[in-house]
Formats: sequence, C-alpha cells, structure tokens
Amino acid sequence: MRSTLHITMAALVALGMGACGNLRNDPFRVGTVRGQLTEYDAAVALVSLVGQPGVRSNVDAEGRFVLEGVPAGPAELFIVATAEKATRVGVTVQGGQSIDVKGVAPKDAGFFEMRVKSKGGELLTGAQVSVVGTPFQRLQLDSEGRLRVGPLPDGCYSVAVSATGFPMLQAEACVGPGEKKEIKVDLEAAEDYVNRGCVVTGCADGLVCAPNNKCVECHADSQCGEGLSCVGFRCEGPGAQCAACDGDWKCQAGSSCQELPEGVSACVVPCGSDSGASTCDSGFTCQGGRCLPDAARFEGCHALPALNTPCDGDARCRDQGLTDGLCVEGACTVPCTTDRECPGTFLCEDSAAGRVCRPRR
Repeated sequence: MRSTLHITMAALVALGMGACGNLRNDPFRVGTVRGQLTEYDAAVALVSLVGQPGVRSNVDAEGRFVLEGVPAGPAELFIVATAEKATRVGVTVQGGQSIDVKGVAPKDAGFFEMRVKSKGGELLTGAQVSVVGTPFQRLQLDSEGRLRVGPLPDGCYSVAVSATGFPMLQAEACVGPGEKKEIKVDLEAAEDYVNRGCVVTGCADGLVCAPNNKCVECHADSQCGEGLSCVGFRCEGPGAQCAACDGDWKCQAGSSCQELPEGVSACVVPCGSDSGASTCDSGFTCQGGRCLPDAARFEGCHALPALNTPCDGDARCRDQGLTDGLCVEGACTVPCTTDRECPGTFLCEDSAAGRVCRPRR
C-alpha cells in the first residue's frame, strides 16, 4: 500500500506542475554524469559529450569528473585521459537525476595525421581543422598544411577543414586504438580567390608563380634540382634511388615514384623473384619487393642525405635518421664492414671510430 501511495502522490504532483503555467520542468530534461578514471593526467584530461563538446568537465587530481546539463536519454562520453589514451563510454541519463560511472579505463588512442594542400597550388593561410562533435575544434595547421590531431578514442569521425579563400570541406574517417591514420585533403579555392592570381595569393612551398599567374612547379630549368629540366611547368629527369618525387617522370628507368612508410614519396627500384632483379645496389636491401636503404643503418630514404653532413656529435646524426650514426671528423656517417653496406659513391674505410662509410675521394 505504501508503494502505491507514493506512485499516486508522484502522479498528482506531476499533473499539478503541468497545470501550473509558471512552473518549469527544464531540470527534468537534463541530468548529471559523475565518474572516475582509472588512468589519467589531470593536466590534459577532459570529458565531454559526443555531439555537444560544450558540455564538458575537467578531471581533478583523483581522476574524478562531473558532467552537468546532460540531456536526458542515451548519450556518449568523449574522454581524453592522457596524451596517449582516450575512450568513449555510452550512458543513459535520467532527467533530474545523477548517474555514477565508476572505474572508467582508457584505451590506447588513435591520431589523425592531417595533410592538407590546395588543388591549384595556392598558399594556404588560416588553415584549420575540426573533428565534428568533439573538443578538437579550429585547430591550426602548420605552414605546410600538416597537423596531428588527437588523442582520439576508437571510432569514426567527421573532419572539417577550411582555409582563407577556400570553402569548408568535410571528410569521414575512422581510427583504431593506437593507430595513426593519414588523412589527405585537397582544398579547392573559391572562384573569386583563384581569379586574383598567384601574385596576390602566393604559392605553396615547392611551387613558383608563373608568368600566366598560376602556381606551377617551374617555368625555367634553373628552378629544378640537379639533373632535372623544366618540361610543361614541371621538373622531369632521371632521379636517383630514394630521390624525392611526385611522379614517375622524376625517376630513372627501372624505378618508379612510390609512397614510403615514413610518409614521403621517392624513386624506388623493384626487387625479388617477380621483378627479375635478385639483388639491390650497395647500401640497399630488398624489403617487401622494393630496394630501400638498409634498415640497420637508415630509418628510410629521408635519412640518406644526412651522410657526410656537418655534425658536432653522434646525436645530431641519429636525429637525422642514421640509426647508429656517428660523427667522425665533423661529418655524419654510419659503421660498416664492407663497401656493399655503403650507398652510392660511399666506400667502407678505416677511421678513428672503426670502419665507416665515407665518400669516394
């Protein structure tokens, strides 16, 4: 009987509130979510509501958070715990009530590696990216249109990118735990912006403003690298192995321009039984059907130019991608035992630090 009475009284109160025009029921449309993280860094930790990043809470020194004003019904929490960990947690909120989410354990987070450029080669200014529905809003890209966005909980997101003179473009992408997902975006400038010409807008790095007021790679041979010529506003020629490229026209016969794991494109030679080439040139080894710099000495193609560059210690050489780099007589090099381990014109010679790769004299 007591339970029935309580229910009846609650119903009468609810009817009375509905009949009274000056009483509001807003408090019953939202609730509060309290919780505690098992792992966190209070300096970076943040809890927000997916789809409503303005509803957010910081995390105190004991990993606790209080999220107020959460709309009643199903919701999802977006949790950044540390610089490398995050998670999303589903909850159901009752209007006018508080729920407690205990022992929230964050997971390895993912990251978006943004690579943004303009289709016409115009210089990007004011370029920014937002992950829709999350606290990652209006993040500025660097001068090369690059930015790492995260930590992001495992899931799928809409990513909005814009820049001065460029309409916003939105892309969809998913990221898994611990994954670094590259997102390449080509922005197309508004017509009135394009019509101003590159004399006004400027050109992205690596491009020049041609007499026709368009951004191009070159309009004279002198604007190309060694061994390359300007043909049809682009630099062409037989680039060496590992030379940077943006198309096969910059690579020597028998090689092609391919994207490498380190995020750059370079001229590479095929190897293995299917290619007809059983071995690679000195300093290179067959890795996944491609001749690439020996991984025991070089982190990738981008590390080769570091050989014989000035240095003031081993650390400077290793920072440039020479895995076990040494600074010998003021120049960066790597240890070796035979000439086959040294790329290009380098030979394996004796030094005060043992046998190292040195340029042919």
